[in-house]
Amino acid sequence: MDMEQELAIHREDPQRLAKPFEIDLKELIDCAIELRSMKPSALRANMAHEYAQRAKRFLDEVEASPLREHARRLHEAHRFATQLLNRVRKPVEMLQKLCSDIRSDWEVERRRRLEAGCRRLEDGAKRLAIEQRAAEVEHLKDMGKHEEAELRADDPIVPKAVSVDPDMGKPEGEVLVEVWIPERDERGEIVYSDFGAYLAWVAANPPMYHLVKSQFGKLKKLLTDNRGMLQPPGLKIEHKFETRTRAETLEVENE
Repeated sequence: MDMEQELAIHREDPQRLAKPFEIDLKELIDCAIELRSMKPSALRANMAHEYAQRAKRFLDEVEASPLREHARRLHEAHRFATQLLNRVRKPVEMLQKLCSDIRSDWEVERRRRLEAGCRRLEDGAKRLAIEQRAAEVEHLKDMGKHEEAELRADDPIVPKAVSVDPDMGKPEGEVLVEVWIPERDERGEIVYSDFGAYLAWVAANPPMYHLVKSQFGKLKKLLTDNRGMLQPPGLKIEHKFETRTRAETLEVENE
């Protein structure tokens, strides 16, 4: 896009371009209001056919107007700017994610090492307490205090408490919040080990229904391909008709 086109886009007034459609737009809105107020009848259906033709002519004029061209140029300008924005942002966003993953992985490893260190210290303290107990019992026996030695041997072993700095090995100034997130693949899609089991869990828990998002287009095709004979439990189905041109009908049949 050259500078002249860019300047032309900014100089153009979209409200001026939309003004020629205002009168016809108001009439067509009145047509819709009129149709909604009528009861089902052949007259209403005939009027709907006539208004649909008027609406199509109106939309064709809009598509052929400078307003559509202006919107197209703005879209191209937006797409071009977005590409530039992504070009300068994406590499740094990837670096940011890499840093975040590294920090998260290290925190998991740091905590694992910390817990392992604590267990080693606790095991050492416990062994020391056992050895100290055995020495005390042996000493009492040497002194001829066998009854006291037996009582001492039966006492519970209480190792000394072990304290470890919970921030040991943590980068200075680091703040991390513990979270649990779904695993995702390279495309960013959530990974399921058993999708059917997941759906069954959602179905059994009404508060979790928002975790399933039906895809309208795919459901429509599935139901239409089965001519309404398929009735998925819990799904409300409408039997409707859509108008298409002959070319559109052939296109749909060939999909």
